[in-house]
Parts: sequence; structure tokens; C-alpha cells
Amino acid sequence: MRRMRYEERQPDETLQRYIKCYWYLERDYSAAEEEETLWPDGCQELIFHYGADYSAGEQVMPRAFFIGALSRYQPLTAEGAIRLFGVRLLPWGLRAFKEMDHRSLIDKFLPLTDLFPEQELAELVPQLAEADLDEGIALLTAYLYRHFQPETKHAAMINILSKLYRTPMEQDVPISVVESGYSQRHFERICSELVGMSPKRLNAVSRFNLARLQIFFNPTIDIASCMGQFGYHDYAHFSKEFKRCLGVTPTVYKKWLLGLGVVR
Repeated sequence: MRRMRYEERQPDETLQRYIKCYWYLERDYSAAEEEETLWPDGCQELIFHYGADYSAGEQVMPRAFFIGALSRYQPLTAEGAIRLFGVRLLPWGLRAFKEMDHRSLIDKFLPLTDLFPEQELAELVPQLAEADLDEGIALLTAYLYRHFQPETKHAAMINILSKLYRTPMEQDVPISVVESGYSQRHFERICSELVGMSPKRLNAVSRFNLARLQIFFNPTIDIASCMGQFGYHDYAHFSKEFKRCLGVTPTVYKKWLLGLGVVR
């Protein structure tokens, strides 16, 4: 069995408003069929990796790179052993460290030097290469605080989007629009600037991930029951969303988790 180690750590209370978690991975991608399938979860990632190279399509990624919020599943491939630190930003999280319109970042894999100063990263990358998990998180936290400028202009809007994202079954788009006091068009425009996608899509991505996790932790669950729990009214809609986000239908995903098939 090939060795894999994955751990998540929570940021401090101040950064929890913008960062979902720090994460750490050691994995050996020695088998030809092994790759990462990245799926939409509304988040953005800062990645620092060592060992083998990661490739997104034909693009070989530098040691420090950024993944924008995804609109569909994307493969990330490697050959050999990798060790990495990641920072998973909440959908609006990057705004606290760099003010920009997130719509330009959807589905983008970019060198981190496109977002942060090259000289600073030239110092951080080799430091992380020698760090253990706790040291690495401390380095990342200190680095992020150097760029930390908490969002104030749209603080109330972020509170609303947080509910839309974290509790999608209780907080839908119409409720959020009313709560904001904006017109629907203005609400949608600000949401798109802050997270890179429409509020409807943000809510849908969150619902998909809740359904995915329900199946992941309980693969014997009845698919119809799971659909109803997360507001999918027919299998065709549920299957279409799964294929867009994960590349397979929920039935195939369930069989894979039960060891009855393979994911392709």
C-alpha cells in the first residue's frame, strides 16, 4: 500500500473568517493511473509543493501556485512522491490578502507570483521545504498576516454569503437578497466580484458538496434519500450536477466507495 498522509488544521479565530483550513499532504503518485481529481467547492487554494511536479493539463506548475474557484472538475497529475502545504481560502477569502475581482480567477491555475511579491515567495518557498507541519503552518500564518487587510467595505455581504455557503438548505438566494437590502441585480454583481460566481452557483456548489460528503461517509445510503435531503428533485438533475463537479454520476461514485467499481 502506498503511503499517504493528509492533515488539516484550523487557522486562528481572526483568520477563520477568510481561511477554511491549512492542509498538509504527503503522497506517492507512482502508479500510472493515480491523479488528483479537483472538484468545485467554492474555495481557492494556495499550494506549495515539493518533490515531483504537479501538472494541470499540459501546464507544469511552479513550486508555489494558486488554484481559483472551479466551475467543474479538473485533473491534477504527478509522477512520484510529493509533499505539500496548502491554504484553503473560503470563497471570499482572497479579498483579505489581495483586493481584486475574483471573476478573473475562475478555473485558473496561476503561479503564486502573479498574486504576491516574487521576492517574498523566493524566501518562503525554501523555508517551507525544510519545515515540519507545525513550523510550516506558523510560516504560512506569519506570511498571510503580512498581507492581511480584512474586508470592511463588504463585511455585511460576506456575513450573508457565509450563510448562503455554509447552510445552503436554510439560506437560499431569495432570502439572502432580502437580507442584504440590495436589488437582486446588485446583490448578484457584488457576489460575483467577491467569490467569482453567481450566488445561485455558490449555493449549488455547497449543496453538491454536502451531498457528496453524505455519500462519502455513508456509501450505503439510498440515492433517492440523499437527493431529497439536499433539494434535488430528480435523478437527472442530481446526476448532471455530479458529472459536472466530479466527472461521474452519484451511482458510479457510490459503487467506487463500496469497492464495486472504478472512477474514470
